[in-house]
Amino acid sequence: MNFTRGEPTLECKYGENGYQTPAALYSGGTEDPFALNRFEVVQGTAPSYNNLCDLDRLLQTATHVAAGFYLNIGEVPMIAVACKHGNPCGAAIGSDRARVAMQALEGDLRAVFGGLILLSFEVDESIAEVLMTHKMDGGVRRLLDGIVAPGFTTGAMEMLARKGDKCRLLTNPALGNMNRGSLDAARRFRYVRGGFLAQPNYTFVPRLMSDEVERTGEHTEGQIEDMILAWAIGSTSNSNTVTLVKESMLIGNGVGQQDRVGGCKLAVMRASDAGHDTSGSVAYSDSFFPFVDGTAELANAGVRTIVATSGSIRDDEVKEFCRDKGITLFLYPDSAGRGFFGH
Repeated sequence: MNFTRGEPTLECKYGENGYQTPAALYSGGTEDPFALNRFEVVQGTAPSYNNLCDLDRLLQTATHVAAGFYLNIGEVPMIAVACKHGNPCGAAIGSDRARVAMQALEGDLRAVFGGLILLSFEVDESIAEVLMTHKMDGGVRRLLDGIVAPGFTTGAMEMLARKGDKCRLLTNPALGNMNRGSLDAARRFRYVRGGFLAQPNYTFVPRLMSDEVERTGEHTEGQIEDMILAWAIGSTSNSNTVTLVKESMLIGNGVGQQDRVGGCKLAVMRASDAGHDTSGSVAYSDSFFPFVDGTAELANAGVRTIVATSGSIRDDEVKEFCRDKGITLFLYPDSAGRGFFGH
């Protein structure tokens, strides 16, 4: 494969940094309804290179949320995911559009400032008001680099207009109908010096109540939904990741850590810094716990349910620790269920 193939469909002002020019989106030869060139800019300047990278990650996360709920629950809730520098910093699911939008912002109000947010439902004036003013003091408007949705009403577009057209509004009707089949099944490529790497895409979706999943402790239907959301977020974040979800919203995402316990500490710290109570929350780890120290950090934070993979030589120690602490533990085989492991 030659990376120069395809037609340039969108010119970026520059690449990841201002000195990296020219930069563009190249597309062609795919019928994928979620291909980036199928998103229409209905207001604002063209997306930047970084905006498009964030949009790709938003699609990974949102489609995994949809696939997880479709496979485990049988229906897909309304979804909102916020992203900053390539990782989800806010996410929520539910049946109330305004509440879902609010909770996605509240995941980390500092991080979402200047980021992108994707919603699986139309943005009307009421949702636009939430996006711009929710939890903002003194009449200050929230700055967002972009908002992605199936559509926008005319009134919402007027409200969301930003000086210099810096808030990009992108539409794709397919976002309103995400399901199990919305995952990207195409091979993924990555440039490396002198060539490129190729690998299958990440399309695994766990059936949490299947026989291959080892379960200890009691759980509620609400916890199952939180586990699905935590898995979808954590498995599409940069490794190593530990993700905390509570009551249908992301409260802490500890991403990009070189050790598992560091991911646990970061997730708890980010949740606490954002003003969230971590007691009773659900945690997802994108691989197994090599030692008990990570689960101990989560237990100290009041986490009551953990979703992870098995495969550690200390699995029995982790299970015993969770039983002693009254923590419900869901483990699926590491060979099948490792997270996205983005690097």
